[in-house]
Amino acid sequence: MTVQEAEKAGMSDIDIALGIVTGELEDESEPVEYRDLVHGRITKTRLDPYHDVKVYEDGYEERYYIGD
Repeated sequence: MTVQEAEKAGMSDIDIALGIVTGELEDESEPVEYRDLVHGRITKTRLDPYHDVKVYEDGYEERYYIGD
């Protein structure tokens, strides 16, 4: 049983936590880490004027124009 199914069934938060710890419940909502093959992991994001910026672990910055 997954955590989402347990929540729909009405299990309490404590029972869900115990189920995860004992391995009876599977949490499928784990965050997926994006890793670029050339630049590595994203270490920081920020907003510059008119741009979204992603900073990778090797220092490379990827800029996306977001408009006026």
